[in-house]
Amino acid sequence: MPVVRYAVAALLGLALLVGVMLLVRPLIFSMAPERGDQNYPVAAAGDLARGPIVREVLLNHSHGLIGERPNGQHVALRLVIAPGPAGNVTVVDAWSSTHHCAVEIHVDRLRDCAGDAWTFQGIPIVANGPPLQQFSAVVRSGAVVADLTHSQPAG
Repeated sequence: MPVVRYAVAALLGLALLVGVMLLVRPLIFSMAPERGDQNYPVAAAGDLARGPIVREVLLNHSHGLIGERPNGQHVALRLVIAPGPAGNVTVVDAWSSTHHCAVEIHVDRLRDCAGDAWTFQGIPIVANGPPLQQFSAVVRSGAVVADLTHSQPAG
């Protein structure tokens, strides 16, 4: 009979541990500070080794950026993250303000649905075209971190 007692005690201990974990875990996450859109990790720096990438991110709040789309309680924003010419990283909005469509990565440039083209830094290939929104970004602890609360002029 001692084996049965130990088995029952072990099961009760396990149930108690699981119960405590289920109570404590939500408390930990409820006390965590809200992730801010001004320090948003958009990609791992290693992801850029093969070139530019497109990412869809969810912002906490609308910041009046071109291309923002409602997504439940958040706002979705499509970005192109690319290695910059001087070893830095560029983050631009992947939305064409002139044709209201997504911007895609092509071999050496970004293009929208109508064929307008930009460099990976958001600068228009045709001189009179509008630039894409660019966001300040840095590489911190192996992550590309961008300030997505406001854009800055491309270039």
